[in-house]
Amino acid sequence: MEAHLTGAFPRSEKLVAATRAADRGNLPASELNQVLHEDIRTLILLEEQWALDEYVDGQLDWQDLFRPFSQILTGIEPGGLTRWFDNNTFYRKPSITQKVEYKGDTIKQYFHVDQLPETTHKKAILPGPFTFACLSDNKAYKSFPDLVDDLAHSLKAVVRELRAVGYDYFQFNEPCLCAPNRDKSELETAKKSFETIAERRSLLQTYFADVSPVIETILDYPVEAIGVDFYSTPLESLMHHDFNKTLGCGCIDGRNSLLESADDIKELILKLRSDLEPAAILLTPNCDMEFLPRSVAEKKLRLLGEAKKLVP
Repeated sequence: MEAHLTGAFPRSEKLVAATRAADRGNLPASELNQVLHEDIRTLILLEEQWALDEYVDGQLDWQDLFRPFSQILTGIEPGGLTRWFDNNTFYRKPSITQKVEYKGDTIKQYFHVDQLPETTHKKAILPGPFTFACLSDNKAYKSFPDLVDDLAHSLKAVVRELRAVGYDYFQFNEPCLCAPNRDKSELETAKKSFETIAERRSLLQTYFADVSPVIETILDYPVEAIGVDFYSTPLESLMHHDFNKTLGCGCIDGRNSLLESADDIKELILKLRSDLEPAAILLTPNCDMEFLPRSVAEKKLRLLGEAKKLVP
């Protein structure tokens, strides 16, 4: 069993203040980067201390899941502020203005591989192409499947470059896949996109909704692992499916400051093993932890490590 973080980590108060100062023109970019790197190093030390298996940099300079891709890809501009699902946070809705393609520029501005220890396994977290398309304002494509397809090929090019610089595990965030009333054609469009981007070590991450209505379909997607938000999905709703993949067990709540119990997490993992019999289990938060105070997120990261040690 492995343990990973699954999304953006909260920034320290120092980094928040430095970012605001830089946005106002009161702090040089070099000094902001110094504070950013301090935050990344602190997170890496925590990942090391609690024996996480894939290291992430925390996406501490990402304004939202899509914003970096307005620079990495062509044809995308940041749009208006839009609520991020039912959270008290917002993202800038991507505006698709022309054909989407990978620019071929370096991605190191947003993926800080140089800050991650050379000897560790490294995970990159990206938007899934279906969710990217669903949450964008499409002004350029007549066909939604064509937009999803171009996003998939563009993200595939990003993955290729990330692999070249040292990343070996790829997570694709797809919360829109488990939105209510997804029809067969939409799920088929998403499947085709994963036939394009899926890597040998890849995780399709769902969250914020019950995945059980579509689980039978996405179990057929060509990914190694599927992440499930067990604060939105009842375990019992998955029991009649052949879970022939690694199960990403979202058992740490990234939207609630209440601390879980390592013993309770252990019992959940043991029940998942006996009832679902997945190929393997990946211990994770259910979503990003950026919604939490930094001190709480650090304690929840510790719980991942503690629970992993408890499970035989």
